[in-house]
Amino acid sequence: MNRMLPAALLLLVAAPALAQTDVATLIDRGYLRQAESKLTARVAEAPNDVDALARLARIRVEQGKTEEAMALAERAVAANPNSAEAHYALAEANGAKAQKGGLGAMGPAKKFKKEAEATLALDPRHSDAIEGLIQFHQQAPGLVGGDKKKIPELLDRLNTVDPEKASIRRAGAAMNEKDSVKAEAILRKTAESGSADARLALAGWLAQPWRKPAEAERLAREVVAREPWRQNAWGTIAVVEAREKRYDDLDATLAAAETADPGRLGAVYAAARTLIVEGGDLARAEKYLRRYLATPPEIGYPAHAGAHWRLAQVLEKKGQKDAAVAELRIAVRDQPDLDGAKKDLKRLSH
Repeated sequence: MNRMLPAALLLLVAAPALAQTDVATLIDRGYLRQAESKLTARVAEAPNDVDALARLARIRVEQGKTEEAMALAERAVAANPNSAEAHYALAEANGAKAQKGGLGAMGPAKKFKKEAEATLALDPRHSDAIEGLIQFHQQAPGLVGGDKKKIPELLDRLNTVDPEKASIRRAGAAMNEKDSVKAEAILRKTAESGSADARLALAGWLAQPWRKPAEAERLAREVVAREPWRQNAWGTIAVVEAREKRYDDLDATLAAAETADPGRLGAVYAAARTLIVEGGDLARAEKYLRRYLATPPEIGYPAHAGAHWRLAQVLEKKGQKDAAVAELRIAVRDQPDLDGAKKDLKRLSH
């Protein structure tokens, strides 16, 4: 059965004109390329615009441009030492640098903690800083200040600021403890609020084939009917359809996603990856990947290097070794630390 959104409904949920949308909304909805363009112009016009510097720094973190992010955040803090947003931008930049690992990771990890705590001293209700510290204490060793005993207190603090985020964090902790019953119960309770984020968190959990993929798809469709810019919702639908080999439905869903949210192809990539990993239609996966590669990826979405690697996997399975090697060379050239592509290139080049 074709479950594509009716054409009349698509007219109602067509993507909003973004040119007039404010930066905060663009960022909230994940339109980071448009936000980056506006923020870059603002910083050029007003080099000490603290809000623009801090927001642009956080986008640079998403782009993997850690040093640029650090410089922008430091400028923001220097321009206004009492800005919580500036301090958290600097925390994120240091956190990104620490996550790269290596001998130089200890200093940035400590600096992340210091700046996140400075953020909360200025704004005790800064939910991103609270979440950042929760993640820090989950992952960081005691040598740099990590302390898992602080997590319950931080979760309680987050609960007073944003109960939904706190519940989703608690569900994640239950998942880490392999308590799937508790995790699902928390997610279901949270989804009762009706918010898109909560419903999509539940949908993502249910989408696995051994859980309740039909319910996951229903929840995701309800979300895109109201908020068509939710690429993760379109992606959930596409992954379920790809796994179930409902190819006509899958093509229709991806077409609907492009109509509702032009230029962002996260669902296309998710569908292609699922078809490759789970043994689906390779010709369709190749078509999707080539479509993804034809459009600049949104900031925070899979880079084209990864898509070239996935395309190489398809071509190898189709017996096109030379074409696969060519795609792998592009992938490694564009992203030298893409280990999977490097290993495949070495294997196929012999």
